[in-house]
Amino acid sequence: MNEVGRELKKYNLDLIALQEIRWQGTGTIDKDEYTLHYSCADIQGHRGTGFIITKKLRSCVLGFEAVNDRLCKIRIKGKLYNTTYVCAYSPTEDASDEDKEKFYEELHTLCSKVPKYDALCVLGDFNAKVGKENIYADVTGKHSLHEDTSDNGELLCNFAVANNLFICGTKFPHKNIHRHLEGSR
Repeated sequence: MNEVGRELKKYNLDLIALQEIRWQGTGTIDKDEYTLHYSCADIQGHRGTGFIITKKLRSCVLGFEAVNDRLCKIRIKGKLYNTTYVCAYSPTEDASDEDKEKFYEELHTLCSKVPKYDALCVLGDFNAKVGKENIYADVTGKHSLHEDTSDNGELLCNFAVANNLFICGTKFPHKNIHRHLEGSR
């Protein structure tokens, strides 16, 4: 946790969304320089999501909601408007369709409860590949790292369409060091 706190400071970030915390239960841990809010399973070693925020944001937190070991949200007071951040950890491609549908239903329900005038930012690991196809041009850009969209990618795109969101990872170009070819090492 201290290492992540140092990275927060190093990159001058005020908030980081975390997945695979793998702790037990839910809670808040205050340190001198940052605070961790987390939402994990009842059994240690399974999934888990959360947020680390800097001490300057502590007084701006309007609320934290631990939904389950795959979803949580935090609401931050802003100068002009508030922002709700959702941290998500989607089932993998190998998971059952039932598990994936349940996850996206819970995510949609969580996002639908966000106050109308809040900015909404959904962060996380969606275990998805979003390709360069024009099918989802309203929510994706031309800078995807993948040629084809996976099944989880389609679920993510459909979620983005339904919630009037866009997928940032495909909207902006990536440095060559961050690109990779499928199937190569």
